[in-house]
Amino acid sequence: MARLTTLLTIAYLATTAVLIGLLGRALPDWPARVAAHLVVCGGLLVLLRAGSLPRILVLARDWHPLALFPLLYREVEVLAGVMGNWRLTEAVAAAEAALFGGQPSLYLSERLPFVPLSEFLHFCYFAYVVVIPGLAAWWYFGNRRAAFHELVLLLAAVMYGSYLFFILFPVDSPYYRFDRLAPPLAGHALFDLVHAMSARGGARGGAFPSAHVSGAVVVILVAWRHQLRGAVLLAPIVLGVIVATVYGRFHYAVDAIAGIGLALAVVGLHAIAAPVGSVDVNDAAASGKR
Repeated sequence: MARLTTLLTIAYLATTAVLIGLLGRALPDWPARVAAHLVVCGGLLVLLRAGSLPRILVLARDWHPLALFPLLYREVEVLAGVMGNWRLTEAVAAAEAALFGGQPSLYLSERLPFVPLSEFLHFCYFAYVVVIPGLAAWWYFGNRRAAFHELVLLLAAVMYGSYLFFILFPVDSPYYRFDRLAPPLAGHALFDLVHAMSARGGARGGAFPSAHVSGAVVVILVAWRHQLRGAVLLAPIVLGVIVATVYGRFHYAVDAIAGIGLALAVVGLHAIAAPVGSVDVNDAAASGKR
C-alpha cells in the first residue's frame, strides 16, 4: 500500500505540473511551480525504487502525503484562479436551494444560535486537523502498520482526487459568498480559532466535494475496519465535522453529501480489492523492521 500511495502522489504532482505548464502560464512563478512538482516526483521515485532505506527516509516515504496535503490544498486556490471553470459555483448553490428550500449554511446557525452547540461543532472542525495525524501516529508507532498505510492510501485517493477537481471545476463556498457569522456565536474561543485558521489556511474554490467531510469519513471507516473502539470514540467528532461544515458556513450541504459519497466509494472499492486481513508484503516487511 505504501508503494501505491507514493504512486498516487507522483501521479497527482505530475498531472498538476502538466496542467500548470499548459494552462497556468499566467502565473508569474509557473516555471518554479512546475520545477518544484517535478523535483518532488523525482525524489519520491528514488525512494520508491530504493531497496533498504535509512529510517529517516522510510519515515519520509510513509508520511509524505500527510505533509503535502496542506501545501497542495493551499495551492488549489492559486491554480483554480488561472485555470478553473467557476460556473459550477452557481449550479451548486442552485441545487442546494432546490433540495433544501433555501441555504442550510445560512439558516442552520440562524435557527440554532446556541453558543455551546457552536463551540462543540467548531471544536470538532478543529479536531479534524489533530485527529488525522494523531491517529496515523498511534497506528504507525503502535505496530498497526496495515491500518496506517490503508488510512494514508485512502486519504491520498480522496484528497488528490478532490484537489484536482477543485483546480479544474472550483466552487466558491458560503464562507466567501455569504456574510460571516456574527455574535452571539462569534467572539468565543473555538469559533474564533477555527475561523482564523480558515482565513489563513483555506483555499477558495475548494468547496465541492468537502475534503473535510471525505477525510473525516475515511478516518472513521478505516478505524471501523481495524480498531472498532477507536471508531466508536471518533463517531461524535466525525458527525460534528459533517454538521460543522454547514453550520459554520464553510460548505454547502451538498458539498458534505458529496464528500460522504466520495469517501464511501473510495473505501468501498478498496474493501473489495483488499479485504480485512490482507496485508501488503512491503507493509508487512516494514512492520517487521521496527
